[in-house]
Amino acid sequence: MNYLNTSFIRQFISERGKILSRRINKLTLKQQRFVTLAIKQARILSLLPFFYNYKKIYRFKSIHRPINLRIKKKNFN
Repeated sequence: MNYLNTSFIRQFISERGKILSRRINKLTLKQQRFVTLAIKQARILSLLPFFYNYKKIYRFKSIHRPINLRIKKKNFN
C-alpha cells in the first residue's frame, strides 16, 4: 500500500471523503490500518482532499403563477 497510488486509495474513501469502515471494505484489521495511514499521508501531502464537496446547484425556472393564487384569503370570523 503506497500513498502515491491515489487511484487505488480512492476506492476506500466515500463520496464525501470519509474513510470507509472495515465492514464495508471487507479488510482485515492490519490491512485497514495500512489503508488508513496511506490515506492520511496522501491527504497531508495534498494528493487527496480532506473532504469532497459535491454540492450541485440546480437553477429552476421560475413558474409564472397568477396573483390571485399567491394571496390567501384570511377569515377573521
